[in-house]
Amino acid sequence: MESSDRISMQEKKIRHLELELNDLRQGLAVVQDYYHDLERFSENREAAISLTQVMVRPLFDDDLEFNGIWRFHRELLIPDPSAHISYAEMYEAFVRYCKKRGGSPVEQEVFEFVFARMENPNPVFDRGEWKGCRLLTERE
Repeated sequence: MESSDRISMQEKKIRHLELELNDLRQGLAVVQDYYHDLERFSENREAAISLTQVMVRPLFDDDLEFNGIWRFHRELLIPDPSAHISYAEMYEAFVRYCKKRGGSPVEQEVFEFVFARMENPNPVFDRGEWKGCRLLTERE
């Protein structure tokens, strides 16, 4: 083989190797971008989980607690101006209601705080009793 042919072949090999090297560099850039996207996704996911645990979940739990008290109020209370029922008796009825529905009752203080702000009927607390409403009986 002549010297010029050999140089031409070597130049072709070098160009081919340069093209392969360029392809490898592009592939490496794609892999790096993919890795950074995964890393960013992981960080975003961790931030979302943290946000859910710190902010969203407590709000959701509060809504569930309020809705349980509200359903109890709506389904089991009847306005009756002459009626009265003790705090303990009302709370025990609420606990039974929650357990029957498969929920877990809130603490008595929370129940009383929210329950006192309900309307139609509007229970009034006075000296250890709720006045102005009564519990629905099973016959009703």
